[in-house]
Amino acid sequence: MDTALIQKLAEWVASAESIVALTGAGISTASGIPDFRSASGIYSNERNVNVFDLNAFRCDPSIFYTFAREFYPQVRDAHPNAAHCALADWQRWGKDVTVITQNVDDYHQRAGSAPVYSVHGNHIHSSCQSCGARTETERLFPAIERGDIPHCVCGGVFKPDITFFGEMLPEVDWNASVRAMGLADLVLVLGSSLTVYPAASLPDYRPLDARLVIINHDPTPLDRKAHLVLHDDLCEAMSAISNLWA
Repeated sequence: MDTALIQKLAEWVASAESIVALTGAGISTASGIPDFRSASGIYSNERNVNVFDLNAFRCDPSIFYTFAREFYPQVRDAHPNAAHCALADWQRWGKDVTVITQNVDDYHQRAGSAPVYSVHGNHIHSSCQSCGARTETERLFPAIERGDIPHCVCGGVFKPDITFFGEMLPEVDWNASVRAMGLADLVLVLGSSLTVYPAASLPDYRPLDARLVIINHDPTPLDRKAHLVLHDDLCEAMSAISNLWA
């Protein structure tokens, strides 16, 4: 890890007045949650190709719930890692930090960050596809673990409030994310490949004079436009920044 770059970034964090962190799957892999598109990711198994496809869900919700029977307990039992905790610590230390996440887990919230805008929705709640009734997804776990498809009292099928392919992004979270980007003087892209749109376009809403920092294991399409790029372990980098700045 380049200690000079870590030192510089720690100074930028300390001096920033408005920080926005855009986080992707790479921030949760350290908690044991697989990403989607890597060689060992969720989509590497051909049976998972359509698990987040809206049309597939409407035709056969068992495709998703067969996957969820293993995925939900995995997400529930994992914990926030050092990168999640660093962002929450910065807030506790008095920094203005807005978290925008592409992830559907709740580790930022569990770590203590607020606000957190989930531009791809979240698994915490589920909604009936017939009447719109909402419930905590954890209440559906017993049925899912039995291999059943969870139904509402009206007879409709519950779907998690995750944005599936074929759905619009959550309007409130998206609009709030764009506003936050427009006020930032430091934008951190953490663990995102920046290949999934429209979320990947969010850094483009930053002011012209805002610093852009990317910390990701692999190169991204925005690396050449960033003021600082680290292709290092995200948890180690965030912990090192906190230790220097604190």
